[in-house]
Amino acid sequence: MEKRKHIVVLVLGDVGRSPRMQYHALSLLENGHYVTLVGYAGEGLIPPLQESCMPSPPSKKNSCHYHGKLHVLRMTPYQPSRNNILCRIFYYPLRLASLLYCVFLTLWVQLNRVPHTNLPVDVILVQNPPSIPTLMISYIFCMWKGISRKHRPRFVIDWHNLGYTMFDLPPSNASFLQKALKNSLRTLVKTYEHVMASSADAHLCVTEAMEIWLGENFGVHGGHVGVLYDKPPLLFCPTIVEEQHHLFRRLNLEQNEDLSKWSNAIIPKPTQQTNSEVTMFTGNCTRNGKTIFELRDDRPALLVSSTSWTPDEDFSILLKALDTLQSLIDKIDIPSHPNILVLVTGKGPQKAQYLPLLHKFNKTHTSIKVETLWLEAVDYPKLLGCATLGISLHTSTSGLDLPMKVLDMFGCHVPVCAIGFACLPELVKDGINGRIFENDVELAEQLFDMLMGFPSNTNGQLDKYKANIRGMTRWKENWEQCAHRLVVGD
Repeated sequence: MEKRKHIVVLVLGDVGRSPRMQYHALSLLENGHYVTLVGYAGEGLIPPLQESCMPSPPSKKNSCHYHGKLHVLRMTPYQPSRNNILCRIFYYPLRLASLLYCVFLTLWVQLNRVPHTNLPVDVILVQNPPSIPTLMISYIFCMWKGISRKHRPRFVIDWHNLGYTMFDLPPSNASFLQKALKNSLRTLVKTYEHVMASSADAHLCVTEAMEIWLGENFGVHGGHVGVLYDKPPLLFCPTIVEEQHHLFRRLNLEQNEDLSKWSNAIIPKPTQQTNSEVTMFTGNCTRNGKTIFELRDDRPALLVSSTSWTPDEDFSILLKALDTLQSLIDKIDIPSHPNILVLVTGKGPQKAQYLPLLHKFNKTHTSIKVETLWLEAVDYPKLLGCATLGISLHTSTSGLDLPMKVLDMFGCHVPVCAIGFACLPELVKDGINGRIFENDVELAEQLFDMLMGFPSNTNGQLDKYKANIRGMTRWKENWEQCAHRLVVGD
């Protein structure tokens, strides 16, 4: 039996919005280890981790075997103001000082007081990016423990992307000084990452392209480097009709201002008195004393897109594509194309600027509506499991990482249309498990073709893609095979 260890999983961000690191924590717990999960305060954890953090199991029958072996340390760094030029000048120094204080306090003070274990830290698993100051402090922590307690923790980096690519290149019209400063900053951060990479005991990469790049540019290669592709955990799966019905009843989409008139106009209410409840997608009736849940034959196609509302995901591409799609639908004489509801989940800085555009879009488009949602962690997989098709607008600053949201959709057997970039074909196989598009026109044409005749008389593309998705490897077995040894060590 493997010796139980104490592993710190460190995220310099909202840990509730870092599913991959949460899945690491879950896999470690399932292997009997103690885990301290460190990150910013914010969103809730995935249900298995949330249950493990509860002071006592809800019931002995349903309690997980790793209950009580997880402790979460939440940080709240100081967020400096940017209201004037003086604040902007000192923003980065103040922000860095705040991060240094929070991470030092967590690792050197709070970590010594965790209630779930007295074991010393054996491994610190760090998400990268962000690189500064996490990698350096984690390395110093490991070296300090090695000197003070003669027990040096293992230092493992999980490469989600390259930190230096998070710093924008200067625009072509920038001044000489601006270009010099931005280029110097990128070079400095790249050098920092290079040095820290050579100091780690092991490395996990999200793609094969990332592994190759690290070997060629940072000299990181060999048996201590491996690829751990993102894979969906078992909680991402198709949603049964009864759960779909209950979810849509809770969401109550029909009461939305932009959807109420649309849904009433395009979906006639059932006339059977036996139908006691109805949504745009589902209905139920009583037959022989049993409640039967059914998908409606006149339901709209449900498209789901999860976005961080940042410049990395250009939401305008989707809006342009949907506008073109409406034009294509208007040109056909027969009602062979379904109405379409696009639900967009996520939070981010650009969401507010798009909301008025979405409201205007919904008023001027008859067959397509777009709505935004923020879901609890327990409901997000259920919504994906209801979707007809997923859309990914993720582009990579490095070209070396993959969108985890696509894996979540695949876990729910939902085909995906994804915008193309360098290593995307490692995940999305065009014409096999989804489609890859380069611009809004291509996306509109793909959606038009795939959704024609939905839900009963499609041309078979969706069914073919779904069949090719089924049976994919899940996170648990993939982690055991590719990451267990690298994270925990021999």
